Amino acid sequence: MQLRYNNSITLCSLFFFSLFGLNYALGAPALSIHTDKTVYEYGDHLSLILEVSEVTGDTITFQIIDYSGKASSPIPIQITNLKTEITAPVAFYKTSFKPGAYHIDAKYSGSSANVVFTLMKSDKIAIPPQYKSLIKLWSDGQQATDTNFANVVRDLIQYDIIQIPELMNQTTNSSVYIPAWVKNNAKWWSNDLISDNDFALGIQYLIKAKIMTV
Repeated sequence: MQLRYNNSITLCSLFFFSLFGLNYALGAPALSIHTDKTVYEYGDHLSLILEVSEVTGDTITFQIIDYSGKASSPIPIQITNLKTEITAPVAFYKTSFKPGAYHIDAKYSGSSANVVFTLMKSDKIAIPPQYKSLIKLWSDGQQATDTNFANVVRDLIQYDIIQIPELMNQTTNSSVYIPAWVKNNAKWWSNDLISDNDFALGIQYLIKAKIMTV
């Protein structure tokens, strides 16, 4: 009789906690996450659309995970509306992201969601802004040696932003020669008067044609 009583208590307890767990799960707010497009190129900014069924005061925390399983640090986003759109302040650059499939895992008040996007390599050239700042210093004469300019170009070659395969593994060059008029092109680019594509393809041509050496 005692055994049957204990079994009844155990069954009732399991039933109660099952219902509690179900209610808790049903009570968690819904979460969805989308990107503004499924395929990005270098130079594009990642845009996310976050939607929840209830504003709980918690943050949405998400991580970007690459094809190898390497995850970014958790990124918390404080939300005050049911729908939130955010755009990454920094674009995709070859210096930081390799082409391939990425997925984003998001968590919010007991709920989770994920989305997948692809970063593709295209003919579009995108140069990180820190290089533009260095080139501006050189073109304005604040860093006067041509070696400063050559160092930037070498970096862009190493990251395959300027595509010269035969120089990919070359880190130094005993001779540096930059035609004086290249400084004008560099100044136009650093002042956003010509595009990354035009500037990089111009430098690429000058090196391949042996008009400039870095």
